[in-house]
Amino acid sequence: MTLGILRVIGIIIFLYLFWRSLKDDYESAKIINLSWLVLLGSLVLGRVGYGLIHFGVWKNFSEWISVWNMPGMSYIGACLGLFLTSLIYVKKQGWKFFAFMEDSLSAFLVLIGFLLADELVRTKFEWINLVYLGVVVLAYGLYKFFKGRYRSFVWYKSGKKGFAFLITTFLVFLGLIGVFLIFRDKIINIVLASIISLLSLVGLFILGDIKKKI
Repeated sequence: MTLGILRVIGIIIFLYLFWRSLKDDYESAKIINLSWLVLLGSLVLGRVGYGLIHFGVWKNFSEWISVWNMPGMSYIGACLGLFLTSLIYVKKQGWKFFAFMEDSLSAFLVLIGFLLADELVRTKFEWINLVYLGVVVLAYGLYKFFKGRYRSFVWYKSGKKGFAFLITTFLVFLGLIGVFLIFRDKIINIVLASIISLLSLVGLFILGDIKKKI
């Protein structure tokens, strides 16, 4: 029983990394506001998503909100919460979404990683959760690899910021489709992973358009 200590540590580290990665290009007050909104959006959609996908696992409202005593999180739901909250806020501020997501993706991955680690130590061991954690570590590596190199790719002529975010998202969720199929996961997770992967691929084509401003 860790009482969710890894979750608390992950949240603290996320808030710091989120601010540090964005402070040079955006107002600190807005970054701090968004960090809490993103955190709330990911936790709420992750929790609600898990409850809906595994409907009946919690018997009443108090069990739905007992995140410390009754673990359960849909990580695709959490990712959707991160993406949607960021999209709404970024568009409202007039910022470039793809560029913003590229700058903040490492903080998001650290948060998801700690949430997954917390689930691993507080629930009955399941191989799929360990695989998920491995996917997050792989995603972080892919992101760092592409972020430092994509502007040197001859075929990526636009050079626009956001490539590392989109290619990492595309490859990770494409891989998750295979993981879900192997472990016979819920069909809704396969569908959502397919949609996110496809949208990321479309985003890559849009971003690669030299004439288009994103």
